[in-house]
Amino acid sequence: MRMVYTPELRADHPACSLEPQASKKDTPMRIRHCVIAVLLIIASSSCSNPRHVSVLHVNSIRGQIWPSENAGALTGGFSLLSTALKEARAAAPGTPSYTVAVFNAIHGTPEAHFTDGRSIVDLMNQTGFDALVVGPREFYFGLPALERLAKVALFPFLAANLVQDDGTPLGFVKPFYFDPKTRVGLIGLTPRQVLSQNLEQNVRGLKVLDEVEATRSALAELKKLGARTIGLFAGGVVWGGAPDSEDSAIAERLLDLTGIDQYWFGSPSPDREDGLEIVERPNGPRVVMTQSGARFTNGRIIALTTFAPSPEGMTFKAIHVDNASYEPDASLADTLYSIESAISETMNAPVAVSGGDFSLEFESECSMGDLVVDLFRDFAKTDVFLLNTGKIRSAFKSGPINRKAVYDTLPFGGNIVTARMTGSELIRVLNRSCTYVGNPQAGRGFLQVSGMSFSWDPSRPEMDKVLPESVRVGGKTLNPESTYLVGTEAYIFGGGDGYIDFREMGIKQDSIVELSILNLLEAALRDLGSVIPGEGGRIITAGG
Repeated sequence: MRMVYTPELRADHPACSLEPQASKKDTPMRIRHCVIAVLLIIASSSCSNPRHVSVLHVNSIRGQIWPSENAGALTGGFSLLSTALKEARAAAPGTPSYTVAVFNAIHGTPEAHFTDGRSIVDLMNQTGFDALVVGPREFYFGLPALERLAKVALFPFLAANLVQDDGTPLGFVKPFYFDPKTRVGLIGLTPRQVLSQNLEQNVRGLKVLDEVEATRSALAELKKLGARTIGLFAGGVVWGGAPDSEDSAIAERLLDLTGIDQYWFGSPSPDREDGLEIVERPNGPRVVMTQSGARFTNGRIIALTTFAPSPEGMTFKAIHVDNASYEPDASLADTLYSIESAISETMNAPVAVSGGDFSLEFESECSMGDLVVDLFRDFAKTDVFLLNTGKIRSAFKSGPINRKAVYDTLPFGGNIVTARMTGSELIRVLNRSCTYVGNPQAGRGFLQVSGMSFSWDPSRPEMDKVLPESVRVGGKTLNPESTYLVGTEAYIFGGGDGYIDFREMGIKQDSIVELSILNLLEAALRDLGSVIPGEGGRIITAGG
């Protein structure tokens, strides 16, 4: 049987109150009142209508301890976020409120990286989070590290559809949060891509269950506990996309379940309006919320949803977290200072020296991209190395390079994989790379290349823009029939950023390097001691 998280009863809970002993005279009256009260409680517990409750959704914090500058304003960061959460709770006194972090909270910044996520959990404890629905990045530090974080967290980690590969539950990941005082239950589903978006060693021994069956099981347990208000965190399932998509099919099956008062799905597009909608179903109306992952990230915007006895009474509100609206929470000052002090020496440690300013471009060749892929190709001993530019988030400036600068370059880490590809297969992948030029909504999938060069013509048809006769590998003209050893990063090899080509062409992985590309980059820079920007010329735009 799954372990269920239930918070301890506070001293002000009715079950913990101490009242004077009743006199013999008023005992019958008290007994009658108690009987009536019990009957009312039983009746209310069997009622399907949810009570008035608010849920504060904080999506993809990504380890953002400090606010970031955006259009002249400071947005996000725990100090502003804490104040925004406190004021949102205080705005509805008497209404139970729950604060939930949804996916990818503990990884994404130097402060998170150099503390294995502990600094983020400490701040979440202090800020008053009630639960964390785990996403792919929660596992980036490895399963043992995540279990250690669960032990110090004052809130449960949720993933109803994640178990050990023998089907037994994970002891430190719960299917849901349940508050016996309010009878509110919150079910969390991790994205089904959680395994494919992680290094195998970090998720070894885990299995993802069918979302619908896992939710049905959690619902049954919550009903046994007397839950009367239930929400489902299913942000890994996109609602409102193509009707024939896998996500749409899963969402339809989830909506067929009875007993969920609000569904929280992922949005198919940044262009879709955020908010709640009432979806009419054969088994009754369903309340669905979608919000864009492009906006509700890094603690910049909080989604506030409220439950009510009727679907029409439920509401959605986007709370923008910025310094124009909120003051920093002074109670976090000591914690933030201690975190910064603890890691400053590590982040400032010297690694190498840059002899010039490197450039970073997301839709063309750039000197920072050339440097990174050259170092990785040298390490992997491959003919060619390909890396999506979106992996690279910063470029070195002239002068000393410290560990923070290295981290800022590859904050998401990743792992090198190698595979054997024919020349014609390589050309197809290069053509895929060209589709990202002038198409920012598709992502930052343009490839930086090492060990090869080519020209492409933007005027040519889609997926036929690369000029085959221009492609050279190791200084020699590419042979479409020859086989080349290619290195790339596990994310795009697995289909990330739209690179479906590896899978569709049936290309098999030769090897994977378990050491993170972040660690590889730091080691390579230390060995070199100094680096200078190159002149480029590997990717030529015809007519450009």
